[in-house]
Amino acid sequence: MSDSPFRRLLKAMSHRSRTKKFALFASVFCPRPEDRVLDIGASGAVFLRFTFEDVYPYPRSITAGGHDLAEVLSARHYYPQPSYAVFDGCSLPFPDKSFDLVFSNAVIEHVPGRQKQFANEVARVGKSWFVTTPNYWYLFETHYHLPLIQFLPRRLQREYNRLLGTHIPKGQVQDLALLSAGQLQRLFPTSHIARVRVTFWPETLVAYYVDNSRGR
Repeated sequence: MSDSPFRRLLKAMSHRSRTKKFALFASVFCPRPEDRVLDIGASGAVFLRFTFEDVYPYPRSITAGGHDLAEVLSARHYYPQPSYAVFDGCSLPFPDKSFDLVFSNAVIEHVPGRQKQFANEVARVGKSWFVTTPNYWYLFETHYHLPLIQFLPRRLQREYNRLLGTHIPKGQVQDLALLSAGQLQRLFPTSHIARVRVTFWPETLVAYYVDNSRGR
């Protein structure tokens, strides 16, 4: 079945947003062949075949993974060059400062109640990092594909999704903790917070930090 015009528009916006995020990453870090890179939240088919592994110029330098074995295997199928591991992003099985760069796209909002642990682990294993998340204050919620739903109590979210939802199964709610720019800054106090937009308001927030020893 072909996508509706609405879904095609959402896919186009997602592609543009990712293009801008990846361009920001490249301009900030100027990737080097010797960099060891960790991708927390590796994905195969889920993200429209346009992921970090599609654009990073040295894929063999990447260690990628996440907590979902099926998704890690999917990523390895589509992107065989990186190394892969199954791990909890809030308790990473790597030594301190073992990666030059840590990249994570739209994962931190999926660990409610453990976001501080996630942020601490990123800063522990990474010398530098680039962590993105949807903006809580953007009026259209990108997980549900519904406007304003993030501002409602869970009970009303469930009913709203039951009545009008097309993306998340009707009547269900996701365990999400979307972040504002201020909340993201508190989680990553040494980071710069960038606001990425392709519409009238920033859809995505990015916390990035560049290690002082990194040459430009």
